[in-house]
Amino acid sequence: MTQLTQLIYVSKATRALDKEELTTLLGKIRPNNSRLGITGILLHDSGSFLQVLEGPLTAIRELYQRIAKDDKHQSMVTILERPIPERQFPNWSMGFAEVDTELLESIDGLNDFYSDATCFNEIDPGRATKILQAFAKGRWH
Repeated sequence: MTQLTQLIYVSKATRALDKEELTTLLGKIRPNNSRLGITGILLHDSGSFLQVLEGPLTAIRELYQRIAKDDKHQSMVTILERPIPERQFPNWSMGFAEVDTELLESIDGLNDFYSDATCFNEIDPGRATKILQAFAKGRWH
């Protein structure tokens, strides 16, 4: 059995992307992710992204390198890369949630961090994990 890897990264958009453009982009990447055995989620807040990629290590790293070369992203930072026993997002080739500062401030352990509307790019692994745990508990649909 192939070892699964979870990679969490953040980036800033090089320009404003509206929900329609993000939805169109997701429509293009989901079939590719499915073919590669990659699942995950993309969170967006004020031009900042937090993305979780899950799948075989080689596929995850190759996708990450393609994303790093995409002119829609800048300031990409890997927050966490680790082997995982199972997928957290097994049914999504790439889930998507538009979040806002108010919602992020309501999550215990993040309210101090987001009180100044700081973007995802200044997040640490512990806070990224808290966001994902809140998502898993049904914070977002």
